[in-house]
Amino acid sequence: MPTRVRARYANGKLEPLEPLNLTEGCEVTVTVAEESETAAESILDMFERLHRKYPPETRGDAPTDGAKNYKHYLYGHPKVED
Repeated sequence: MPTRVRARYANGKLEPLEPLNLTEGCEVTVTVAEESETAAESILDMFERLHRKYPPETRGDAPTDGAKNYKHYLYGHPKVED
């Protein structure tokens, strides 16, 4: 069964950041995917991209009470009034 393990590349070698449950000398297949600098930056980049794609003046009459009335918009429940 595949196991996902974070590692750090240093001095030409990958060093796991946590213990591995492997027998000494066993062979493994490694897939390398570089992580972004911080998850928060990638989320902020996503929001910035969406804001540029859909600026406030183009949103028309989109609802502004989505947080309060999410059950109404997702499941058809009655709206919660102020």
